Amino acid sequence: MGQERYRRVEWAIAGLCVLSATAFVLLCLFDQRRHLPPLLVTALVCLSGVVLLLIRPFGRQAWRYWLCSAAFSVFCLLGMVVVWNTAQEEDQRVVIGEVVHSAEETSAYLAAQLPPGNTVAQIPTGVYLESIRFAASNEVQVSGYVWQRYADSLPAGLTRGVVLPEADDSYPAKQAYRHRDGDAEVIGWYFKTAFVQKFDYTRYPLDRQDVWIRMWHPDFGRGVVLVPDFGAYPGPWQPERMHGLDPQFVTARWQPQATSFSFSKHDYTTNFGLGRYTDRPPFPELYFNLLVTRQFHGPLFETLVPIGFIAVLVFAALFITTNGDELRRTFVGFTSFGVISFAVSMVLVVAVRQNAIREATAAPGIVYLEYFSFGLYLVVLISAINALLVTARTPIMLIRWRDNLAPRLLYWPLLLGFSLATTLSTLG
Repeated sequence: MGQERYRRVEWAIAGLCVLSATAFVLLCLFDQRRHLPPLLVTALVCLSGVVLLLIRPFGRQAWRYWLCSAAFSVFCLLGMVVVWNTAQEEDQRVVIGEVVHSAEETSAYLAAQLPPGNTVAQIPTGVYLESIRFAASNEVQVSGYVWQRYADSLPAGLTRGVVLPEADDSYPAKQAYRHRDGDAEVIGWYFKTAFVQKFDYTRYPLDRQDVWIRMWHPDFGRGVVLVPDFGAYPGPWQPERMHGLDPQFVTARWQPQATSFSFSKHDYTTNFGLGRYTDRPPFPELYFNLLVTRQFHGPLFETLVPIGFIAVLVFAALFITTNGDELRRTFVGFTSFGVISFAVSMVLVVAVRQNAIREATAAPGIVYLEYFSFGLYLVVLISAINALLVTARTPIMLIRWRDNLAPRLLYWPLLLGFSLATTLSTLG
C-alpha cells in the first residue's frame, strides 16, 4: 500500500512537471509582445523530451531523478547564456525622433513637417564628441565641439550661437575658432558640461543607452531651424563608422556603437514671452545621438557570483531537513528554528545585493538583474516552509516521499527555470 502511494506521488510530480513545461512553452511561443528566440525554445523542448525518453526518470533508482533535474537545470543555464549573447549582439536602436543620414533626407523631412509656404532659415550645425562619463544614473558629462555655418544669405542681425537646453551650461561661452569659408562664416565652440537625461535601465546590465545632445538656436522667434552639417563629415553618413566621435574616445564601462543626427518635434505651452501667446505647431529640433552599449561582464558577474554562492548554501541546507528518525535529526543538527534563522540571514545578504543594484541604476521599475534576487527570495521562502512541514506532526505525502527528496530535486529546476523565464521575458 505504501509503495502504491509513493507511485501516485511520483506520477503527480511528473504531471506537474509536464503541465509547467507546457505552460512555459506556450507562453514563450505565443507572447506577441516579445521577440523570443523560437530556436532556443524549440531546442529546449526537444532536448528535454530526448532526456525523458532516454532516462525514464520515474522508477526506484534515485539517480534517474537527479539526472533529469540536472539536465533541465543545465538546459536553462545554457538558454540564459544564449539569450545574453543574442541581446548583446542584436541591433537595438533607441534614438530619439526621426533619424536623417543626408542633406536630401533632411530636406524631405522638413518639407513634410513644416507648414506649407513657411520659409525658415536653416543653419548647418555639426558636433564632435571627445568624451562622456556617467556621473549618475540619469546624469552624463560630455565634452566636445559644436559648430555652425552662417551663410551670407541669412537674414541680417541673426544671433550667432547655439543653445544646449538640457545642459548645466546651456550657452557654451568658450569660442574655439571662427573663420570664413567661401560665402559663409564658420564658428565653433568648445563645451564640457553635464546633461540630465532619462535612461532606460530595464535590461541592466545588458542595456544600451542613447546619449543625446539637443540643440536650439538663440533666436526663438526668428523662424530658425538647425540642420546637420553633413558636408563637414565623410560621406555618405554611416552610423557604425561613428562620425563625429574622437577615435580616442574616452568612456568607462561603455562601448560606442553608432552616431546619428535626428529630428524630434516638441509642443510647448508657452511662447517664452515673445509677444502674445498663440497656438503654434510643433517645431523640429535637432539632436546628435551617440548609442553606447554597456560592457556587461563586470556588473553581471559581480552580482551573479555571490548570488550563486548563496544559492548553493541554501541548496545544501535542504539536506539537513530530514523526516527520518530522531537519532539522524540529532546527528545532522536539524531544527526548524535553525533553518529559518539561516533563511533570514540569507535574505538579508540578498537584500544588500539588490539594494546595490537599485543604487547603481536608480530605475523607477524593476531591472533585469533584480530578478535573480527575486528567484533567491522564492527558493529561500520555500526552503523555510519545507523545514516547517518536515517537523509537522503528520507531514504531507510529498515531504515523506523518499525522505524529503522532492524539494531537493526541484530546487535547481525551479530557480534556473524562473531565471530563464524572466530572462526571455525581459531580454527576448
